[in-house]
Amino acid sequence: MKALVNYELADAFSHITGIEAIPLFPYKHLANPVAAHADLLFCVIDNLIFCYEDYVIENRLLEQLLSEGYEVVFVSKMCEREYPNDISLNVLIMGKTLFCNKKYTAKEILDYGISKGYDIVNVKQGYSACSTLVVDENTAVTSDLGMKRAIESAGKRAVYVNCDDILLSGYDHGFIGGSTIKINNKLYIFGDVNDMEC
Repeated sequence: MKALVNYELADAFSHITGIEAIPLFPYKHLANPVAAHADLLFCVIDNLIFCYEDYVIENRLLEQLLSEGYEVVFVSKMCEREYPNDISLNVLIMGKTLFCNKKYTAKEILDYGISKGYDIVNVKQGYSACSTLVVDENTAVTSDLGMKRAIESAGKRAVYVNCDDILLSGYDHGFIGGSTIKINNKLYIFGDVNDMEC
């Protein structure tokens, strides 16, 4: 088991968790503060990993992803630094439901979801994965009231938290989903949990 982790945190993550990290280096088409964030670089559904071809090739990630058992799907939509053209891969997955801003989500993800019987819920929040921490397929914690309503409308449970105290350089605040990772039912928080008041 390996985890896709921002290159600045990869060594510390591996040391603390014992899980090997695949370091993610900044992508030139994303804004600097989020250029190495997994939620903007990859979307993993089942054993498929949707991603940008130029990023994967430039960072020599293809063999690593294939060796982890993923089928790699390159999306045709190009990534750009400015919102909403940076959210093609930012999809919240809860069981058989995908929450995303369909207008800007990669066609390959939408097509796959439809072909495999996923419910696709359109939301205004383009950073649906960043703004939400999935607890299990029916429960989530989110810092976006629109996401909370959408999740509940899909018959699932959502808890709202204010995350103004999650810091992300260059932005008003960070997101609960973007500052956490869940592996094998263990939750890892990036940052100092004692400084978080959400």
